[in-house]
Amino acid sequence: MALGVVLYAVFFGVGYGMHLIFEEIKLWPDGGTNYVNIRNFNHYQTWTLPLLGGILLSIPKDWNVARGGVLGLIALWWALIFASNVRGTIVAMGVAAVGVGLLFRRHAKPWLVVQGAGLLTGIGLYYLLFSTGGGPPVVEKFSEGGTYSKRLQLWRTSLEMAWAHPWLGAGPMHFAWPPYRFATAGSPHNAFLQWLAEWGVLSTGIMSGLAVWGGWRWMDQERRAAEAASAASNGVRVALVGSVLAAAAHAMVSGLLVTPISQVFLALVGGWAWGRYRFERGPTTAPSTTAHALLCVLLVAAMGVVGSSLKDLSTVEERRDALLEAVDRNRFSPRYWGQGFLHVRDPEVIERARRNR
Repeated sequence: MALGVVLYAVFFGVGYGMHLIFEEIKLWPDGGTNYVNIRNFNHYQTWTLPLLGGILLSIPKDWNVARGGVLGLIALWWALIFASNVRGTIVAMGVAAVGVGLLFRRHAKPWLVVQGAGLLTGIGLYYLLFSTGGGPPVVEKFSEGGTYSKRLQLWRTSLEMAWAHPWLGAGPMHFAWPPYRFATAGSPHNAFLQWLAEWGVLSTGIMSGLAVWGGWRWMDQERRAAEAASAASNGVRVALVGSVLAAAAHAMVSGLLVTPISQVFLALVGGWAWGRYRFERGPTTAPSTTAHALLCVLLVAAMGVVGSSLKDLSTVEERRDALLEAVDRNRFSPRYWGQGFLHVRDPEVIERARRNR
């Protein structure tokens, strides 16, 4: 993860240098980010910024150069947050700071100090690299009520879909269907409401209950373990909890959980958290022969399903052409999925959806 941040810092540095040399090259993020949408990069920052604080705290104190380099990465991440004019990551980091402060108390202080130092240094770096005399535009954006109207409309649409299909939901990918009136958003910018609209009340209740219950069990276990652990170990512990809290908060105001890079980090960070959890269970008997046989059957069946789906890779170009023909447009939607669409060819259905846009 740290290496990935370093590589992007190098990429940014090269782009910024080219901007200083060639006038026709625009300043970051307009000058190219390797992301189709800068908000996807902000999702990446939400996952990684808390973890960078844990990396700094885990480095030995006499490694001054390494610690200074990681602090520089944290400051750069904050500067890019302000330059990209994003509110979600700032709100997410605020929620993470409050959450780990209440959970870990004094054990969270080193991580909070590191993030505070990185924030202050990042503000200075922002003024050095990007500012033209005024404050960060995101400060004014927080006070502009009109910028929330589209998001509120998306949330209202999700509630209307849930009301119309309360038990099983309307089904997935409705926000990704190009003729749909909110297709440009790709998601309703709220993970809870999207699940509610697409999968219904029952599924949302089960998933939300499992997430809250399981998340709290894990965080409470980390809190109790912090009492007997070293400062370096607690730094990683607090950073991991902070990353999960920040991502969860950001997912409530953005499409964080539907972008590919966030789904990768959900697997990595979520799997890391799950792997650290120690299940408290009583002694059990050894699995029976029937249980082993059933597991083998399920494993072979799963391999068969995955193997049979590989044939779809040979028809990617044909399905891509079919998509463009079906929706009568020359770009993919959502922006981050090439094949994210409901396969509808009925012209009456498409025309009716377009009239509702």
